[in-house]
Amino acid sequence: MQHDEFSDHFGVLDAVEIAVIVLKVGEDGLPRYVHMNTKSREFTKFEHSDFAGKTALELYGGATGRRALNHHLAVISSGREATYDIVLPTQNKEKYLSTTLRPVFGADGRMTYLVGSSTDITTERERDEALELTRMALDKAEEASQAKERFLANMSHEIRTPMNGIIGMCELLKETDLDEQQQLFADTIFNSATALLTVINDVLDFSKIQADKISLHDAPFSLRDVVQDVGTLLWARAAYKGIDLRIEYPEDVPHEFVGDASKIRQILMNLLGNAIKFTEDGHVTVSVAYAPAASALPLCIQVSDSGIGIEPAQMKWIFSAFEQVDRQAARVIEGTGLGLAITRALAERMGGSVTASSVPGEGSVFTVCLNLPRLGEQASGSTEMAQFQDSRRALAAPPGMAVPELPPEALNGMRILVAEDNRTNQLLVRKMLKSTGADLRFAANGLTALEVFTAEGADLILMDLSMPVLGGLDATRRIRAHEREEGLRECPIVALTANAQPSDVEACLAAGMNDFLAKPFRKNELLARILRQAKPA
Repeated sequence: MQHDEFSDHFGVLDAVEIAVIVLKVGEDGLPRYVHMNTKSREFTKFEHSDFAGKTALELYGGATGRRALNHHLAVISSGREATYDIVLPTQNKEKYLSTTLRPVFGADGRMTYLVGSSTDITTERERDEALELTRMALDKAEEASQAKERFLANMSHEIRTPMNGIIGMCELLKETDLDEQQQLFADTIFNSATALLTVINDVLDFSKIQADKISLHDAPFSLRDVVQDVGTLLWARAAYKGIDLRIEYPEDVPHEFVGDASKIRQILMNLLGNAIKFTEDGHVTVSVAYAPAASALPLCIQVSDSGIGIEPAQMKWIFSAFEQVDRQAARVIEGTGLGLAITRALAERMGGSVTASSVPGEGSVFTVCLNLPRLGEQASGSTEMAQFQDSRRALAAPPGMAVPELPPEALNGMRILVAEDNRTNQLLVRKMLKSTGADLRFAANGLTALEVFTAEGADLILMDLSMPVLGGLDATRRIRAHEREEGLRECPIVALTANAQPSDVEACLAAGMNDFLAKPFRKNELLARILRQAKPA
C-alpha cells in the first residue's frame, strides 16, 4: 500500500485491539520506531520517549534486539511482508509474540515505513513447551525402561548359561556313587543354585510387573493337573521337613479351564513354597473350590498351613515388594521379598484377587480367587487356532515335570542334532543323554546346524537361540524353508535357551519351533521334551 503521509494515520492505530508498531525507514536504510499503539505500549510498558527514533537493537539490545532488527532488515530487503515469532523481555517474564511485518511504500515507490501487528502467543508456547518437556520426559523414561529391560534380559541370559552348567552337572554328579558327605555337598550346591535361580526369576518378573509388561497367554488347560504338578514338585521339600502335604480337589470342581496356566502355576509355587518354608511341622493343604452362583470370582484356590503364622501388625504389608515378614523374632528370612507382591500382581492381572488371614502360632491361609472361563464356554475357533493353543500349552509345561517311564531303547538310534555354541552345555547334553542310545551330533552355530541337517537330516533338533554366525531363530526358519522346498516331513525342533522371556517363547513359535526349554534345565525335563516331540519313523 502507498501513503504519502502515513504518520497522519497513527492515531487510528490506538483503537486497534492488537499490538501495532510502526517503524520509519531512514535514509541510511535502518528502520526506527516512530509509533506504538496503546495495546503495544501496555504490553511493553514503553513510553513514547523510550522507543522514538531507536532501532530494535538500540531499544532492546542484546540477542533480542539483534533478532528483531534482522527481521526488519529482511522485510526491507525483500519488499514483502513476513511473519515471525520473537521473544520480548517484559517486567515480569518473557513474552512470545507472533508478528506480521508489512512494508508501506510512498508515492514514488520507495519504502517508507514498516507496520507490524503482534499477537501474544505466550500461553500457547508455554503449553507447547510443557507438552514437549513431558514428551521428552516420557521418552527418557521409556528409554530407561527399555535399557533396564535389555539389561535384565542380558543378565538373565548371562547368568542362566553358567547356571545351566552348575545345576545340570550337579544333578549328574548326584547320580554317581557318592558317600554321605559328598552327597551332602552336592545337595548343598544344587539347592543353593536353585535358590539363586529363584531370585533371578523373581527380579525379572517384578521388573516386568513394574513396567506393566506382564502378558497373559490364555489357552485351555487342566487346573487339576497344574495343582498336582505343583504338589509333586514340592512334595520332597515338605517330606524333608516332615510336613504332611495335602491336595484337595473335589470331584464336583471342573478340571478344564481357559487361562494362563503358567501364571497360575507360578502363583501356586509361591504360596505353597512359602507355606512349606514357614511350617516346621504339621500340614500344608491346597484346596480348590468352585461356586459359580455364589461369587463374581467363583474359582478359589486356598493354601493353608499349620505354621507359625503372621503377626497382625505385619499383615498390612505382606504383599508389598521387598518386604520379608519376620515370622520369628530375630530370624533371617531367605528370599527377595518379592514372591507375594508378584503373586498379587499376577492374580490382579487375571482379574482376580489374593487375600490372607493368619493366627500367630496356629498358621496362615492364603486364598486366590479367579474368574476363569470353563472349557466349552468359549466359542471354538479354527483348526489353526486350536493348533496354536496346543503349542501354547506345550510351551507352558512346568519345570520339573514328570517324565514317562523311559525304556532303555526309547531313544536308541534317534538322530538328535544339538545346535549349541557353549562347550559346557554341549557336554551337559551329551552326559544327560548318554544312557539313552541316541545318536548325537553337535553344531557350534546355526549355519553349521543348517548344513548338517540339509546334508544328513535328523529326527529331532535341540536349538539354542543365541549363537554366532547364524542364530537359532534364523536357522529354524531356513530349516523349515528347506523342508517345504524338498517336501520333507517337519523335524521337531526344541529350543534350549537362556532367553527365558515370554517374548522369546513367542519368537520360537513364530519361527517354527515345536517346544521350548529354558536354561537351566533338569535331565528329566530334557528327556520329557524329547519324548513328547519324538515321532515314529
